[in-house]
Amino acid sequence: MQQWRTTALTLLPLGTMSMLVVLFVVFWQAIGAQTTGLKGMQERIGELEQTLQENPGLNVQMLEQQLKQLQRNQRELEDRLSRMARQQTDMLQLEQRLMQQTRRGDPQPNTNPMEPDPLINPATP
Repeated sequence: MQQWRTTALTLLPLGTMSMLVVLFVVFWQAIGAQTTGLKGMQERIGELEQTLQENPGLNVQMLEQQLKQLQRNQRELEDRLSRMARQQTDMLQLEQRLMQQTRRGDPQPNTNPMEPDPLINPATP
């Protein structure tokens, strides 16, 4: 039992030191990758700033492109919202008709897919 403790106390610092070395190497590599990424971003920002200084009209052109894209996105969102509002209104109307039918004791709506549903497409006599 005493020998096991002696062996464990000898191996524990060695294992711990090995893990710390591996951890240090991993951190070192991560810092290097991050540094490389930051340098690349700084170079790209410098290039963009230089391009904008050389051609001031480009800045306005880029802003106009961004504005057009934002306007397109806004129109698409407005269209999507109006479609959703119409769907919600249709669903509420259908729910109200179903509730009225249920209160009056009318038969349940047709569930046969081959026959047209009178609630969706009411036939006019």
